Amino acid sequence: MPGDFDTVKERVDIVQVISEHGVVLKKSGRGLTGLCPFHSEKTPSFHVNLDTRSYKCFGCSESGDVFTFLEKVDGLTPAEALKTLAERAGVELTSRRDPAEQEREKRLLAANDTAHFYFRQALRGTERGKEVARYLGDRAILPETVEKFGLAYAPDSWDGLVGYLKKKGYSDEEVVAAGLVGRSDRGLFDWFRDRLVVPIKDGRGRIIAFGGRAMRSDQRGKYVNSQGTVLFNKSATLYALDAARTAIRKQNAAVIVEGYFDAIALHQAGFENTVASMGTALTEDQYFVLDAMRIERAIVAFDGDAAGQNSAERRGVDLAQQVQRAVRRAGRGSVTARTGLSVYVTVLPTDTDPDVLARRDPERLRTLIGEAKPVLEFVLERISKRSDLEKADGRRRFLAEALPLVAGEPDPLTRELYLGTLSKLTGLDQEALRREAAAAPPRELGGRGAEPPDRDETPAKQTGPVERYLMALLIRFPEEAARTELDPGDLDDPDNRAMFELLKAGKHPTSDLPAHLAAKAAALGASAPELEGEVDVAQAIEIAALALRERNLRRRMKVAQGQLARANGGDAGAVDGQVAQLAEELAELMHRRERHTVLHAADADERDE
Repeated sequence: MPGDFDTVKERVDIVQVISEHGVVLKKSGRGLTGLCPFHSEKTPSFHVNLDTRSYKCFGCSESGDVFTFLEKVDGLTPAEALKTLAERAGVELTSRRDPAEQEREKRLLAANDTAHFYFRQALRGTERGKEVARYLGDRAILPETVEKFGLAYAPDSWDGLVGYLKKKGYSDEEVVAAGLVGRSDRGLFDWFRDRLVVPIKDGRGRIIAFGGRAMRSDQRGKYVNSQGTVLFNKSATLYALDAARTAIRKQNAAVIVEGYFDAIALHQAGFENTVASMGTALTEDQYFVLDAMRIERAIVAFDGDAAGQNSAERRGVDLAQQVQRAVRRAGRGSVTARTGLSVYVTVLPTDTDPDVLARRDPERLRTLIGEAKPVLEFVLERISKRSDLEKADGRRRFLAEALPLVAGEPDPLTRELYLGTLSKLTGLDQEALRREAAAAPPRELGGRGAEPPDRDETPAKQTGPVERYLMALLIRFPEEAARTELDPGDLDDPDNRAMFELLKAGKHPTSDLPAHLAAKAAALGASAPELEGEVDVAQAIEIAALALRERNLRRRMKVAQGQLARANGGDAGAVDGQVAQLAEELAELMHRRERHTVLHAADADERDE
């Protein structure tokens, strides 16, 4: 590896690299000088030494070589800087990676580039593509922004891209492995059809996947992404990071929105340190990507639409837990202290989103970003506002939710500060809260999948995993209770039945419940599974409800079959009819459950057959 660095350093022109990053260098003695890119100045104090191929600023003391320059300006890791400059210099790195694996990666990247050319030509050269271009104009996306982000169009063709890629020499296996093409009984088909296409790039600016926005109301899935590939892991990718790196490094902060077009609109409005998480607030892997850039803060902007306003607290809790887990995995740092990447939250005004606000009132957006609060502070404030802290019962409910979150804070000093906050809000002694926090396990999210646990055969008097799973989801998404086709009698646990009835009546899962139910609801909500960004929540809950009803029908079948075995004469006929009816109900229920599960899996994979 050291040899690689030396070879690349010799072959790369440091002056050209620095100049490409906006630094105007002028001859001065045996070297060159310019305005420092690391701090604001009017008199040049940034010097480049041509003999040592290094730089130094005599104003802010920043210094290094071409590798450290890219690390600091573009936020690259040393390995990324080496790879980027090695490719630029045409140097083959002496890594231990399998040459066949490297060649395969190059082929998949080239296939993505070829597909992008195909999509770009369709935007410019077809009538439907021109309609899509007009749509972009109607969304106030400027032509230069279209070019900057490489926006394009996928024609409404079953296998147009398939044929194009084959003509360019790509095999069936390669185009499927690149995530560009699907496979069905009819053969290969274009994954993106009649969609506005957004290329997704890695931090080095290489196209690793695509996102597609539906252009017709009858298309299933408003947005779809390329399937997961060796190049593309959605949960570890931040859209527009390649375009935002320099600004993120200069501003020591990243703004995180959810959608491609939110990020694009913010860049166009001058917020060039914006990235998109593509469906979730921020995953652990995305946290590590930003943390590796050694910046101080990431500001997550929640949408201000009705759904965003209603779910802001829940999503804030999820985000706090994601970051706490990430920090614990890293073995250092904290959610809010400046000993790592600090995460902040802002909620946009009612009935707006980042895209709209960036176009209509960028200064208001700038103010909201500046006023963002540390995520844990944001969540505790939300919980306290809906808790009646004047009453002992309200304080108890508040602590049932807030204390486990504070207990999960990895940094001891920050944890003490928030325990002090809880002490002031509730009037309880901080030492008592400290003991409770030490005894309380941190609130953790469950598994990443959206499927309910395996079918529950637990005896009726015990609460099985399916029932707990369903109630945990309903606590997190209480608005779904009224739409769930479930009878309270389908639940074994009396407390669960009572909670379900209250949720179905529109009650809040903690503040509107009796104290003992509120505490149980808080515990259930803490165990709720983390659903991926595109998962249909209603579908996941319906699958769990159907699984629970199937379990109960099977129980009733067992009882009826036992009665049938013991029945005599006329009683046998009646019981036999009951068994037949139950069997028919069970068959219908299993059919519905299977159908929901298939649709749910298709949505999760973002299939657009």
